[in-house]
Amino acid sequence: MSKTLGEQSLSGILWVFIDKLGSSSINFLITIVLARLLLPADFGLVAMVMIFFELSSVFVESGFSTALIREKEISEIDKSTTFLFNLVTAVILYVGLFFCAPLISNFFDQPLLTWIVRVMGLNLIIESVSIIQRSTLTQQIDFKTQTKARFVAVLLSGVVGIGMAVAGFGVWALVVRIGVMSLMETASLWRLNPWKPSLKFSKASFRKLFGFGSKILSAAVLDKFFSHIYKVVIGKFFAAASLGFYTQAGNFTNMVINTLFRTIQRVTYPVLAKLQDDLGKLKDTYRKILKLSSFVIFPAMMLLGVLAEPLIILLVGEKWLESVPFLQLLCLSGATYHLTTVNLNMLLVLGRSDLSLKLEVIKKIIIAIAIVIGLRYGIFGLVVGEVISTYINMLINVYYSKKLLDYSLAQQLRDIFPTILISLLMGALVFFTTTLPYGYALFHASLGIIVGGLAYLGLHLLTKTEEMNMIRRLIIPKTLQLIAKLR
Repeated sequence: MSKTLGEQSLSGILWVFIDKLGSSSINFLITIVLARLLLPADFGLVAMVMIFFELSSVFVESGFSTALIREKEISEIDKSTTFLFNLVTAVILYVGLFFCAPLISNFFDQPLLTWIVRVMGLNLIIESVSIIQRSTLTQQIDFKTQTKARFVAVLLSGVVGIGMAVAGFGVWALVVRIGVMSLMETASLWRLNPWKPSLKFSKASFRKLFGFGSKILSAAVLDKFFSHIYKVVIGKFFAAASLGFYTQAGNFTNMVINTLFRTIQRVTYPVLAKLQDDLGKLKDTYRKILKLSSFVIFPAMMLLGVLAEPLIILLVGEKWLESVPFLQLLCLSGATYHLTTVNLNMLLVLGRSDLSLKLEVIKKIIIAIAIVIGLRYGIFGLVVGEVISTYINMLINVYYSKKLLDYSLAQQLRDIFPTILISLLMGALVFFTTTLPYGYALFHASLGIIVGGLAYLGLHLLTKTEEMNMIRRLIIPKTLQLIAKLR
C-alpha cells in the first residue's frame, strides 16, 4: 500500500508539474503578449471585479470538493447531491450578479464594468458543472486527465484572446479569453471523464458533506475576500492603471508559486488525507514537503525580486516599469505562502476545519488592521502592510502545528534554515553581478538566472544538504522510472 501510494504521489506530482510547466507557462506567456498589446487600465478593470467571481465560486463549491476528496470512497449519491447543489447555487448567484452589476459599476465609477460583470458571471455556471470531475480525479490522484483538459483550454483561449487584442477589442479580449478557457476546460473534463448524474438529492449526503465543508466554506470566503481586498481598495482609491501595475506584479509571483509550489500542494492533500490516522508518518511527510517546497520557493522568489526590473522590461515592456516595486514587495510575502499553506493543510487533513475557520477570522482581522494603517501612507504603505500581515499570519498557522502535530516554529526553521541561508547568499551574488554598468535587460536577466542557479545548486551540493540528497537519491530516480512507464 505504501509503495503504491508513493508511486501515485510521484506520478501525480509529475503530471501536475507538466501542467504547470506546460499549461501555466503558456498561460503566462499569453498574459505577457496581452500585456504588450493592451493597457494597464484594461487589466485593472478586470481585476476590480474578480473579487465578486472568486467569492461566488467559493459559494458554488461550498467546501464540497474538499469534503469529497477526503472521502475514502465517493458514492454516486454524494456526487449527484453535490452536482445539483453546485449547479443551483451557481444559477442563483449569477442572477444576483446580473442585477447587481450596475451597483458594482457605480462603486468603482467605471460604466463598462456593468457588462463585464454580466458576461464574466456566466463562468460560474460553466465551471459549476465540472466540480465533480475535478473532485473525483483529484481523489484518485489522477492529474494526467486534468492536465490534458487544462492544456487544451489554455491554448485555445489564448489564441482567441490575442486575436481579439490585435483586432482592437481592448479589455474584452481579457473577458472573452477567461470565458473560453472555462468553457473549453469544462467540456474537456466531461469528455475525458464522463459521468451521468442521477439527479437525486440526498439530505443525509448533504448534511455529511456540508458538515465538513461548511467550515471550509466560511474560511474560504474570508480567504478569497481578503486575498482580493487590496485590489478592491486600490481600485476604489487609486487609478485603474495603478491597479493594473499591482495586478501585473501579482501575475509574476503567482506564476512562480503556481508552477513550483502548487504542483506539490495539489497532490499532497489527497495523499496526506490517507495518512491521517498515523501521526508519525504524517509529521515526517509534512517535514519533507516543507523542505522540498522551501527548496524551490525561496530561491525563486529571491531571483524574481532581485531581477524584477530587467524581467519586467524584457517580458512586458517599459510601460510596466511601475510594477517593479510592487513585484519586489510581493516576492517578500510570496516567500511565506508555502509555509502558511502547508501548516493550514495539516489542520484540514486532521479534520479540524473548525480550527481552520477560527484562524482565518483572526488572520483577516490582522489584514483589516494592516489595510487601515497602510492606506494612510498611500498605495505603497498599503502593500507594505500586506507583506507584514502575511508574516504574522504565517506565525499563527505554525503555532497550531506545534499543538496538533508537535511540529514547532523552531523545528520548522531548523529544517529550512540551510535553504534560507543559501538563498540569501545566492541573492547577494546575483545583485552585485547584475548591477554592473553594462548590458541590456536580456543580458542582465540571463546572467542573473545563470549565476543564481549555478550558485544555488552548487552550494547545496557542496554542503550536502538533506534536500539535495532527497532529490538525487529518491525523486530523480523514481521520476525517471515513472517517465519510462508513461512512454
